[in-house]
Amino acid sequence: MRKSLVCLCLLAFCLFGNLAAFGQQNTAKVPRHPVVVGSGFFSSLNTKPKHMSVNKLSASTSAAAKQQSPRIVSVPNFTRSFTFGGQTFPYTMVGQDPTKNETTVVPTQYVPMSFFFDEFVDQNGNNIVIDATTITDEIRHSPLFEPSQFATGFTQYEDADMRAEFFSLFHGHGHDGDGHDRGDSFHVLLGHPQTLIPVQIEVPFGSSQVFADAAGNFFALIDINFINSQLNTLVQTEPINVQSIPIFLTRNAVYGDFVAQQPVDCCIGGFHGAFEVNQTNNKIFVQTFDFTVSLDAAVANDIFGDPTIFADIFALSHELGETLNDPFVNNVTPNYQLPGFPPGACQNVLEVGDIVEAQPNPSQPITLNGFTYHPQTLALLQWFEGINPSDAFNGDYSFPDPTVLTVAGGTAPFSPCPTGP
Repeated sequence: MRKSLVCLCLLAFCLFGNLAAFGQQNTAKVPRHPVVVGSGFFSSLNTKPKHMSVNKLSASTSAAAKQQSPRIVSVPNFTRSFTFGGQTFPYTMVGQDPTKNETTVVPTQYVPMSFFFDEFVDQNGNNIVIDATTITDEIRHSPLFEPSQFATGFTQYEDADMRAEFFSLFHGHGHDGDGHDRGDSFHVLLGHPQTLIPVQIEVPFGSSQVFADAAGNFFALIDINFINSQLNTLVQTEPINVQSIPIFLTRNAVYGDFVAQQPVDCCIGGFHGAFEVNQTNNKIFVQTFDFTVSLDAAVANDIFGDPTIFADIFALSHELGETLNDPFVNNVTPNYQLPGFPPGACQNVLEVGDIVEAQPNPSQPITLNGFTYHPQTLALLQWFEGINPSDAFNGDYSFPDPTVLTVAGGTAPFSPCPTGP
């Protein structure tokens, strides 16, 4: 969700008040121990999980992407549109037009990001390191990249979601010369991630707060502006490919704004974005990317009082879902009220994860390779289109859990943003 929609005044007061007691200001730059907190510390601060998006495209490049211009070199994509209230809303998604009944495999790249904290040391005086490489196999062999059983087929999680959105356009349509149904071949698959060289980020004094729980787990709240500066460097130095989706993943850390070296909000779990890499002759190269967190269950419980929030692939499934549904962060929709937020908390972008993140039970457990994952349920295109009944799989507005966007009387598409006082 866009951060401007969240009131942070109370949270800022609470964070200042609580962390000051732990000696947050460290002007002498003397290493110190993490703040030891109980399981209810963060939940008492009314901490909210949230995500962001970043569009760094020029107006002309954004327009060219919407027009399917051959000048754009990026992930494979198609453009369609819907109409609401007499206005046409074009949208671009990753893959190929579902009416073609074809399969697209999108390359992915994976960069595990670890942290070395200058300011925080353990009981032995060693600088604390939070290592993301230890969960690489867990991520690579998750339902995001390996098939599992869903209502729309035995496939990957994000593909199952896109098949639910466009089910009426491809399912049962067309036959080959032998009379066999060939209308079930629409897929948008993520290639098995190419793991790039892991990176370790040195976090300077004043850019983080490290915590420890009773079990000895370390986790951190890091300045989002600092991490943005690091990402700006990484996307220029890592060998990422504009025709792939690079994934930058961190472990047991969440992000927020810092003022005067003190945190004032929490907790950003990731963002997706697009930016222009370069222009050669008549070609414009556009890079999409995902930055996201992965929390151990115990740490998720420490922060949110819920062991599933941002756990394992929760945040990554959110960001990948939004990348596939809005790769260039320029899909505009009717202005809608965000479910679960106060009246007037609205936005008008095709962010399929934001719609669900504030709802009760936003994730769906999936056990694969002996591990139980918690990908987030995603809103379907039909919710943003405002059509009723939905023409998605089974008439749903969300997937794989069709109940998270229910209202009185059953499921329904978005509610328009209130315009009155």
